[in-house]
This record gives sequence, C-alpha cells and structure tokens, in this order.
Amino acid sequence: MFKYVTKRRMLGSYLVALVLLLYFGLNGLIFNAIGDSFPNPEFVLSLTFLVLGAWGIGIGMRKYLKTLTEEAITKMKSQIVLSAVIGWIIVLGAISFFPLIF
Repeated sequence: MFKYVTKRRMLGSYLVALVLLLYFGLNGLIFNAIGDSFPNPEFVLSLTFLVLGAWGIGIGMRKYLKTLTEEAITKMKSQIVLSAVIGWIIVLGAISFFPLIF
C-alpha cells in the first residue's frame, strides 16, 4: 500500500492532516465548551472525532513505519516529532490570529 510513497510526501501528508485535525478539533472544542451547558453533546462529539482522528493518523503512520528499515525508522521518527512541533506551532498561531467562527 505504501510502496511508492516517498518520505517527503508522507511527512507532508502527516503535517497537513495533523494541522487540519488540530485546528478544527480544537476550535470545535473551544466553541462547544463556551455553550450554555457543559458538557453538551456537541462537545462530546467534537472530542470523540478529535480522538478518533488522532488515532487514525497514528495507525497510518505506524503502518508506514513498518515498511521501512531500522535506520530509516530512526530518522523518520525524529522527522515526525519535528513535524508535530511545527504543526502545533502553526495551529496555535492560526487559532490565536484566525479563530473559526461557527
């Protein structure tokens, strides 16, 4: 399945998926936490989708890492951590400057 996927494309896809998941998930949690009652069904649904999305991204990366050699896995893990840090910086900056209004 991942035979022809390059490392750069996989890291880019991981970063985009992580940023989208965090941006919309965290905005949904923040917006639903401000509601009249807490915890409301929308908050629980947003939290569930956030957890399931993160779980799905993790499973996809784990399947991809199983196709690599040990040396490549070590390099890729450090790049994944760097991508995650960059993703969090992007999301936190985007949420503070461009809050999503529902």
